[in-house]
Amino acid sequence: MEAWRRALADLRVGESKYKTLVLAIAGDIEQGRLSDGQRLPPQRHVADGLGISVQTVTNAYKELERQGLVRCEVGRGSFVTRRMTEGMAHYMVDHPERALVDFSIASIVHTREHDRLWQDSCRELAQESDQPWMRACRPVAGFDTHRDAGVKWLAQLGLKRERDDVLITNGAAHGIFLALASLAGPDDVVLCEQLTDHGVIGNSQVLGFTLKGVEIDKQGIDPEHFEDLCANERITALVCTPNLNNPTSCLMPDTRRREIAAIAQRYGVYVIEDDVYGPLLGERRPPPLSHYLPDLSFYCTSFTKSVLTGLRIGYLAMPRRLALRTESILRVNSWMGTPLLAEVAARWIHNGNAAALIGLQRRVLEKRQGLVREYLGEHLRGCDPHSLSAWIGIPEHWELDSLVRELRHRHIAVTPPDPFMVRGTPRPRAVRLCMGAECSDERMASALEDMRELFGQYPKIHDF
Repeated sequence: MEAWRRALADLRVGESKYKTLVLAIAGDIEQGRLSDGQRLPPQRHVADGLGISVQTVTNAYKELERQGLVRCEVGRGSFVTRRMTEGMAHYMVDHPERALVDFSIASIVHTREHDRLWQDSCRELAQESDQPWMRACRPVAGFDTHRDAGVKWLAQLGLKRERDDVLITNGAAHGIFLALASLAGPDDVVLCEQLTDHGVIGNSQVLGFTLKGVEIDKQGIDPEHFEDLCANERITALVCTPNLNNPTSCLMPDTRRREIAAIAQRYGVYVIEDDVYGPLLGERRPPPLSHYLPDLSFYCTSFTKSVLTGLRIGYLAMPRRLALRTESILRVNSWMGTPLLAEVAARWIHNGNAAALIGLQRRVLEKRQGLVREYLGEHLRGCDPHSLSAWIGIPEHWELDSLVRELRHRHIAVTPPDPFMVRGTPRPRAVRLCMGAECSDERMASALEDMRELFGQYPKIHDF
C-alpha cells in the first residue's frame, strides 16, 4: 500500500481521495505489481492504513470493479482480475510459434480446399466490371441480395425469417453485441451460462449491464435455476449457445430448448442465441431455440466457425418490433457489414461452396476428435464429434495453473477456464482443447500423447 499512501500524500486541494486511490490501485494492476487473482487488502485494513474513511475505500473498490479490474465476492473479498482483452491475450497465443502445437484458439481446421475456393472467388470477382459491393455504402442493413442469401442460410439452419428481419453483420460476435446493445444497459440484468464465450463477459463490461451465470449440466442451462432467477429478479435477456457451447461442447436437446423457451416466454425475457457452431452439426442439429420464440429472440450465426475463418460475415435475425432500433445501432457502430465479404458469402450459399466446406470440416473434425478420445478419453468432460473443441478434466494430483505452464514448456498451448467464467462461478478443473491447431494429424497425435503422459506424472515439488 506504500504507493497508494504516496499518491494520497501528494493529493492537491480539491482532488478526490477515492479517484486518486482508484488510479493508484489501477496503476499497480497495470504494472503487474498486483497479479491476476490476487486478493486485495480488506477495506477496513486499507482505510486504517491510509487514514481515510471506509466509505472512500468502498467507493474505490466499486469503481475498480466497474472498470473490470477487480471482482468483489460477498464473504470472500475483492480480487484482481485483468480486463477481458488483456486476459484473453494472456491465455491465448496471439503470434504463432514454430514449435508450438496451439490448441488455445477455437478456429476451423484450414485445408487446401479452403485456399482453392477463396482464390477462385477472388479471380471471379476481379474480372467483373460491375462491382457494387466495392462502391456502395448503403443500405445499412445490407444489400437485398445479401439479406436474401442470409434468409436462405437461416432456413437451412431451421429458422424461418423474412428479409426485413435480418441484418448483415461482421460475424456472430458483432451480431451479439448489436443484440445486447439493443436491449441492455447499466440498469439491466442479463443471464448466460456459467461458462460462456468470453465475448459476452467483455460486452457486459463495455455496455455496463450486470451479467449473472445460470447453472449448467451436461444438457446446458438448468431450467429450474433459470426460472428461479426470472421469478425473483427483473431479467432483461438470456445469452446462450445451445449448439456446442464454448468451452464445454454441450449440445442442448430439443426438450430442454422447449423448456427454456417456455420459461422465457412466461417472464418476457429476451433470448440472444449464439449459433455460430450450429452449421457443423448437420442433420443432428435440433431446431434453434429461437424457433420457439419468434417475438422474443435474437439469432446470431456466421461463417467464421464453420466455413472459413476470415470470412467474417454473419446474419442477425431480430424481433420485428426491434428491427429499426437494432439497425440504428449497427449504423453508429460500424455503418454496415462489409459488402465484399457478404457478396462472397452469398455466392457460396447459392453455389454450394459453403455446404461443401462444412461437410469437409465435419469429416476433419471427426478424425481429430477421434484422436482426442483415443489419447485422452478417460479425461473427457465434454466433447462432440463435430465440435471445434473438447473440454478436458485434469487429474486430481495436478494444480491447474501448474499443468498449463508445464504443457507450455512442452510446446503445447491450451486454454484454462478463466476466460469463460462468469463472476461467482466455481473454477472448473478443466482446460479447453481446440481442434484447429495448424499442424498435421500426426503432430497432433504426438502432442496428445505427450499430454496423456504428463497427466500420468506427478508435478514437481516446486513450480517456478
